[in-house]
Amino acid sequence: MNSRATIKYMGYWDFPRIFLTRYEGRTFLFDCAFDEALDDYPEVFKVFLMPDLRDDELPKDWTTLEQKAIRYLGEVPTNRVQFDATRRQSIDTVVLDELTARIAVAG
Repeated sequence: MNSRATIKYMGYWDFPRIFLTRYEGRTFLFDCAFDEALDDYPEVFKVFLMPDLRDDELPKDWTTLEQKAIRYLGEVPTNRVQFDATRRQSIDTVVLDELTARIAVAG
């Protein structure tokens, strides 16, 4: 059985377009911002390693949240992120295991 990680999100179109999740002591930001040039959402999340942030440290507009990132980890196709049935509560941790391994290799 796969494990799940809870998410906190802001912005929703088919699924959360920007969300935070905590896994194995790390906080990750997944961001899939609307692309004006495409006139659509891209098919990838930009993923960032984040510091631990309290709710009162989160900006009201999460579009600036990546500025608080510790490190940019790369892109993950949106279809690789498996949300729960509601698409609002959690994600499968497989993608987080891959990101955690990427962090370990990068040092």
